[in-house]
Amino acid sequence: MDTNRFKASHDFSNLQKNLNNNPGYNAESYSQQVKDYIHDMKSRNQEATKQGFMTQAQKSVKEVWTEIQEIASEAWEKNNDRSYEKK
Repeated sequence: MDTNRFKASHDFSNLQKNLNNNPGYNAESYSQQVKDYIHDMKSRNQEATKQGFMTQAQKSVKEVWTEIQEIASEAWEKNNDRSYEKK
């Protein structure tokens, strides 16, 4: 049994499938995030800009990417110790 394969849900070659399987990544979700950002900026008496929102979104993506890297690295280390065994 090959334990070094990613699960089908982690198939990075099929981004659209991954987007469909992760409801947090869709236009409706980002629409709500835009509304929240605009409301937050108004409450601070600051101007809400597209660039400001995109910067905020970029930071959250980096945080998620960091988590993915840590999980993938841990999985690699756990499974790399188990060399391919020929039976």
